Amino acid sequence: MSAWKWQQVFAGAKRLHIAPLLYDGVQACKDQFFMQLTDELNNEWAQHTLQAEKRQGTAASEVAELLFQLGQLQLRPILMEPWTAASFYDCPSHHCTTLVSIYYPYSTQGQKADDWARNNGQQIETPQSHLLHYEWKSLRVEHRHRMLSLNNKLNDITLQNILSKEWLDGGTSHVTIQGQRIETIGPTLHLLINLLSIIKTTLNEGLTLWQIVDLGILLRRQGDRVDFVKLQNWIERLHFTRMAQLIGMVLTGLLGFSIDEVPFMQSAPTESDVNSFANDLLQASEHNGAPKYLRYCPGESLSSVVASITHSLGNVEE
Repeated sequence: MSAWKWQQVFAGAKRLHIAPLLYDGVQACKDQFFMQLTDELNNEWAQHTLQAEKRQGTAASEVAELLFQLGQLQLRPILMEPWTAASFYDCPSHHCTTLVSIYYPYSTQGQKADDWARNNGQQIETPQSHLLHYEWKSLRVEHRHRMLSLNNKLNDITLQNILSKEWLDGGTSHVTIQGQRIETIGPTLHLLINLLSIIKTTLNEGLTLWQIVDLGILLRRQGDRVDFVKLQNWIERLHFTRMAQLIGMVLTGLLGFSIDEVPFMQSAPTESDVNSFANDLLQASEHNGAPKYLRYCPGESLSSVVASITHSLGNVEE
């Protein structure tokens, strides 16, 4: 591959927030004769990766400190993605994110946590009644009073019932960040939330490759602990079977997964669908993708379009 193409790969990887991850792969293959990666670009990439490691190291310390402080208030903060996925990477500091999502299963504790955030955070925002966003040190933090919500009301009712029942059944786990043991959701629920987050982001904002990579890492590291029969039942009840298969095909077609590693795939979408989906990923499209995926999940797609129009009209009125 030519030096110009490598420069484009590096630029694209930075835009997609996966440059340190791709650098790991490049280093693993650096002795292969077809690489043709210049010393100048290799050094630039290495420097970028080193800077990312320092930023993520600082962020990890702050995440552990934040959750410790919240725990001292007798709260029960449940760490959500993307930091939970980062903990399963070979090098967690190569997972580039400063967004920290924390779920509070009890409304009184959630309100207490929100009060703490208003007193200690900056740039307080409440985009939805069950969400609070703020900045704390170098982190962007969100408090969730729901694990996740969907735009389609019927789908959202089904989802909340699934989440409530699974939570009551004890679907929790733990990850370790900076030596601190932190509570998170269990592997099956974790995989569902990641899968739905990809679908929701795709419909509302456009595709992000790092979410697909996170899903792949979870399948590889936690797949043996996932109840795929239960997961498939949830996907079917939420009417996301075709969308889930399309995402699974990206894992098998682009990231080297075998079909056996992606059990929620029942049948393969057409090659043209996969190529279109992959093209959006590589271009890091940031447009509303709901109309494009109407045939894969019509209910949620239409609801996403309506929500987007309503939001735009609200901004115009302001």
